[in-house]
Amino acid sequence: MRKQQVSVLMLQETHFRKGHVPRLSHLTYNRWYHSTWPSSASKGVSIALHKNFPMIVCSSLVDTEGRYIFIKGSIGSCIYTFGNLYAPNLAQAKWICKVIDLLKDFSEGTLILGGDLNLSLYPSLDSSTGLSSTSHLALSRVNTAISSLGLLDVWRILHPTDRGYSHYSVAHKSYQGLDYLIIPTHLLTSCSHASIGSLLLSDHAPVYVEVGLRSIPRPMSNWRLNETLLDSPAHVLKITERLEEYFKLNSTPDLPQGIIWEAHKSVIRGHFISLGSFLKRQREAHVVSLAAQIQSLEAVHKRDRSEAVSGTIRPTAFLPQKYSECEDGETVSLSAF
Repeated sequence: MRKQQVSVLMLQETHFRKGHVPRLSHLTYNRWYHSTWPSSASKGVSIALHKNFPMIVCSSLVDTEGRYIFIKGSIGSCIYTFGNLYAPNLAQAKWICKVIDLLKDFSEGTLILGGDLNLSLYPSLDSSTGLSSTSHLALSRVNTAISSLGLLDVWRILHPTDRGYSHYSVAHKSYQGLDYLIIPTHLLTSCSHASIGSLLLSDHAPVYVEVGLRSIPRPMSNWRLNETLLDSPAHVLKITERLEEYFKLNSTPDLPQGIIWEAHKSVIRGHFISLGSFLKRQREAHVVSLAAQIQSLEAVHKRDRSEAVSGTIRPTAFLPQKYSECEDGETVSLSAF
């Protein structure tokens, strides 16, 4: 999520037990809000805020059963409310309508809602079978309740005829769209992107939305040397050659040594930045190539449910060797805004 520069991160099925939430002291996401199930390590939802996201949280509403969490705060003079839901496997429609009633009383300003609803709002497009275990009447009630808050499924608005799946059921060998990010209608004009990620590390895919809430100034930062660039003998040799060339060209009697020394810092910093940018572009190109392979394989699997393709789409096929021996942990459904 740090790589994707996500400002507000919503997690479901965290499986944190009340009183035993791990200390998530991440430098990028330093503000966490949890809802946990008290009796066992099940359910659970969390919201994390990026360190540069200038929201001042003033209040929250936390479910005692680990099914939802709402936070409310300000960005400048504007009030925002974020809600994260994890609906049960049964009677989802009734539960969602009940939670929306609670949200109406709690929310202020601009409301943004996300989470795992455990049902497809539009089964004909959001399910590979075109069917849903939830009745049409119940689905109609859910959509009406969501509309009563002035909210719309942003991914569906931007992809009106596409089939979007965020969950794959191994038992039923079917795809469904269960994870949603729902925003107010007045933010649609400022929404620049909405996408569903890959099902690589979990049976739920992340959902991403980019929307302009307000002008947030980019924080100033000081340049720091990436010391890993010095781990490569080839890089050290290149920088050494640059230094020798600089002092050879600029060490003249008419220039004070102090000025030559101070100026070389800017010159060599430019070479470090150039080298770091080049290596970063190489890494990102490799990541993009792997992501394209994964998406291509997923597209094939969504069409024919091939077991051979399913075996190819696995973490150890794409991760570096040093990560391939890690044991599989508890999977989480992730929605990111």
